Amino acid sequence: MLKSHLIQHISKKNPSLSEEMVSRILHTFFSLIVEYLKGNNRVELRGFGAFTVRTYNIKTANTRLTKNKYQKVYFRPSNKFIKLINQ
Repeated sequence: MLKSHLIQHISKKNPSLSEEMVSRILHTFFSLIVEYLKGNNRVELRGFGAFTVRTYNIKTANTRLTKNKYQKVYFRPSNKFIKLINQ
């Protein structure tokens, strides 16, 4: 599902919210998640899952002299979410 489809779907389910308002809400929501993750904080949405940032060493094919690291976002779904998907 694209973000634009999500905006349209939420707007249709909630007629009091315009697509522009839903778009601003989603933008704020995603921006807050990114902001917290940049601070190496864990973002947990109960019943959905948790986002964390993990740091990895950069792997090279020929040499291991590099000390560079990169960060990657990891999502762990909640048990409730997994059960709903597997129904």
